[in-house]
Amino acid sequence: MAAHADGGRLQMRQAAGPFVVSLFTAPESPAVGPADLSVMVEEQGSVLLDANVVVTLTSEDASATPLVARLSYAHAANRLLQDAVVQLPRAGRWRAVLHVSERGREASVATDLIVANYSARRGTVWFFAVLPACAIALFAWVQTEKRRARRRRMLSPA
Repeated sequence: MAAHADGGRLQMRQAAGPFVVSLFTAPESPAVGPADLSVMVEEQGSVLLDANVVVTLTSEDASATPLVARLSYAHAANRLLQDAVVQLPRAGRWRAVLHVSERGREASVATDLIVANYSARRGTVWFFAVLPACAIALFAWVQTEKRRARRRRMLSPA
C-alpha cells in the first residue's frame, strides 16, 4: 500500500535528547484500517534526513499484537518526512512509541492515539456521492411541478 507522507494532522511534537520529533497521521483522525504515519526528526532547528525511525503501536487491549513499522522516505511526497502505512486492526487507545537513532545517538518519544471504529471521511464521501443524485431528483420534481401548474392554468376556465 502506498503512503502519501504529506503530513496530515500533527499528533505530537516532542523533544527527546538531541532530537525534536513530530508525528503526523492521515487520515487526520486514525480509524480502523490503513493509517499513514509520517515523522519529521529535527535537531537544532534543521531537519535530519538520515535518522532511523521505528514506531511501535501497542493497543490498550493486551490481547492485541503490537505493530512495528520502520519509517522511510521511499514513498514520501514530502522529502522532509519519513512514512509508513500501518493497518490498525481495532478501535481504542493505542500507544505509539517512536524510537529515533542517528549516528550512534538514540532517543524515544511516546504518545497516545485514539483510533475510531470508522473514518469520518467515509461519511463525507457518502454525502458527496449522494448529493448529486439528490440535486437531480429535486430538479426533476421542480420541473414536474412547473408542468402541472401550467396544465392547471391551461385547463382552468378563464
